[in-house]
Amino acid sequence: MGASTEGAEPDLAVLLTPDGDLAPAWLSGKSVTPLPVGERLGAVLADRVTAGCRSTGATHLRYAPLGADPVVTTRAIPADAATHPSTLLWTPDHQGALLFPAPGHVLLAGTKPFMTAAVPEGTDEARARFTRYARKQAARHPELLTAAATYAPTHRAWSNAAEVPPDTATAHHLHLLREFTNGTLLAPAFAHAWWQTRRTAQSNGERARGPLEELFTHVFLLLED
Repeated sequence: MGASTEGAEPDLAVLLTPDGDLAPAWLSGKSVTPLPVGERLGAVLADRVTAGCRSTGATHLRYAPLGADPVVTTRAIPADAATHPSTLLWTPDHQGALLFPAPGHVLLAGTKPFMTAAVPEGTDEARARFTRYARKQAARHPELLTAAATYAPTHRAWSNAAEVPPDTATAHHLHLLREFTNGTLLAPAFAHAWWQTRRTAQSNGERARGPLEELFTHVFLLLED
C-alpha cells in the first residue's frame, strides 16, 4: 500500500461538494443509501465495498481523510475495516464511493453494477432498514434522522391492499387477482401478466409485507408449480 497526493484534488472535486457532501452531478444516474456504522468502518461494510469493487473490476480504492490536507492512498481491496471518519473511499473509475462523515452512518453510492453487488438487498430495503435503525439511535445520534429523511425509500412496503397507491405495479397485481377471481381473465393470460408485472415491481423497488406479502408468495408458489 503506497501513499500519494497525486490525483487527490481532481477526484474530490468530482465526488464532493465544497461542503463535503456527495456531489449531485456525480450522483446523477447512480443510487445512494445510508448504512449503519460504528466508530470504524467495520468488516460488514468493508465486505460491501469489496463486493462492489469486484463487480466493476476495480482492484484498488482511493482514500482521503477529510477536513485536513488530503492524503490519498491507493490500496488493494478489501477496504480497510479500521477506517474511521471523516473519510471518503472511492474506486479509481468513480463507479462507487463511500462517504464516512461521522460515527453512526455512512453513505454508499455508485452505479447499478456496483450497488447491486454492494447492496444485494436492494437500495430501498437498505434505506428502510436504516430508517428503523435511525429511530432507535435517535437519542445518541439525532443526525441519523436527517440522513434517513434525505434518503427515504422510494416506495413503501405495503401490508394490505388499501395502502397500495393506484399507479403502481403492486396495484396492477391486485387488479389481475380480481380479474382472475371474477373469471374475466383466463389462467394463461393471468400467469403471463403476473410475471411481467412482478418484474416491473422489482425494478421499481416496490415491496409487500405482512398479509399482502403472504398472498403474493402464495400466488408465486402456485404459478411455480
